[in-house]
Amino acid sequence: MKAAPDQLKWVIDDVIPHTAALQALMGDVTVLPGRDITSATISDADILLVRSITPVNESLLAGSSVQFVGTATAGVDHFDIEAIERLGVVWSAAPGSNAVSVVEYVLGALATCGWLDRVISGCPVGLVGLGQVGERLARRLVHLGCQVLAHDPLRAGWPSDIHRVELDEILRQPVISLHADLHDQDAHASRGLLNADRAGQMIAALSEREDGGLFINAGRGDLMTIEALSRLVDSPWTVVLDTWPGEPSLSAELLSLCDWVSPHIAGHSIKARENGSDLLAEAVARWAGVEVATSTELVNQDGSAVTGQLPSAECAAADSEVTAWMVEFLRQQSILPREDARLREVAAAGLTSSEFDQLRKSYQQPAEWTGQCVTIPVSDGGQRAAAERLGLEVASE
Repeated sequence: MKAAPDQLKWVIDDVIPHTAALQALMGDVTVLPGRDITSATISDADILLVRSITPVNESLLAGSSVQFVGTATAGVDHFDIEAIERLGVVWSAAPGSNAVSVVEYVLGALATCGWLDRVISGCPVGLVGLGQVGERLARRLVHLGCQVLAHDPLRAGWPSDIHRVELDEILRQPVISLHADLHDQDAHASRGLLNADRAGQMIAALSEREDGGLFINAGRGDLMTIEALSRLVDSPWTVVLDTWPGEPSLSAELLSLCDWVSPHIAGHSIKARENGSDLLAEAVARWAGVEVATSTELVNQDGSAVTGQLPSAECAAADSEVTAWMVEFLRQQSILPREDARLREVAAAGLTSSEFDQLRKSYQQPAEWTGQCVTIPVSDGGQRAAAERLGLEVASE
């Protein structure tokens, strides 16, 4: 008979928040930075919870007493699933936990870079990957009136309102955003999907347009190669990076050429982190055959509540035209300018892994604005319509 979770030894990454649901299950807990989680530090652990910077493979797990390993992230490219299962260890992830946060990041990037009004006016957006994040972003864009094209050869059951196209067609679009899972499956491997030749296709397509292009990678850094990145940042493309090849390190040269960069925090809203912890709590409870409490509050390791600043409902656009209101709102909510400045301030000589880790740990997680209530006068039908299209709840003044 399996022991109750609170009778077991746990090792938890120090950036995973302890929600009420998770705390209700915890036993003897050791909290460590993700890069300090090694075969030695987990040798007598029963439950291991990590985030994306800890590779979980045979080298880490062999010889340990770990029975369950979970990641508080949607992606599992840092998991060697074949090795984990061969060792008889149960594993779990948190798919969809940060999807809304990433959607909000991309919308904020579109507004910050001056592209939101263009895509709402008909400029097409090409998405690579239509999973948890990609589909939610696509649907939000469609609701805004945008034309969305997507490529995902592994997706079954394609949505009727999203154009399904081949990758070559995506590379010709003026706005491209990467959201594919990172994997090495033979038929449709995504690692290095955007290579130097495909970056060349993007640059060639750009030469045929007058209004430039916007490229966003808020998915996985290794979806592109360093050669592809080098070509893009040295071209007229506007490049926004939340993830990049070779992460966490980024050379001073590439950093200086990027238009906007942030330290892999697109999915790090307060709600996303809460979702990740709660999904792991549910998975541990299922594995152990116990019930888990529903969590609604984040708590720090000292037991104090984690609080976040709610978005402002006041957006003082110069006029009340629908698109202008949306652009102004998203610019106010976007964390991209703040994070770009913060990263460049500490990494003028190039970003190191220790600087990267510190930037992420000190990141001020935003509250998600999706579903938040804003108060707008009934007489201002344009702003009310704009807020609803963005995904806000609207109350009358």
